[in-house]
Amino acid sequence: TSSAPFVGTSAFAHKGGLHVAAMERNPLSYQHIEPELVGNKMRVLISELSGRQNILGKMKEVFGDMEDHQTSDRAMAILNRVKELEHQGYTFEGAEASVHLMILHASK
Repeated sequence: TSSAPFVGTSAFAHKGGLHVAAMERNPLSYQHIEPELVGNKMRVLISELSGRQNILGKMKEVFGDMEDHQTSDRAMAILNRVKELEHQGYTFEGAEASVHLMILHASK
């Protein structure tokens, strides 16, 4: 099941903006063990609770390292769009492909 402790897909999932920013600096700040020790992996979710760091992490997954002012602006634009759409009733926590498409579209 996705909510099973340690081995479920949600066991090491994080979505809050400040929470994710802290995880980027020190993963053990919100996880008492490394997910790989139990055959799992950390996931960053995108939702109305996300911050810029959530989007930047997803952009890094798509494009690799890209640190510049334009990247930060694009991340904020994507984040604002996610929040706007979630306010209208859409959900992105389980729609990683939709987030991926938003990132690709914003990079044009």
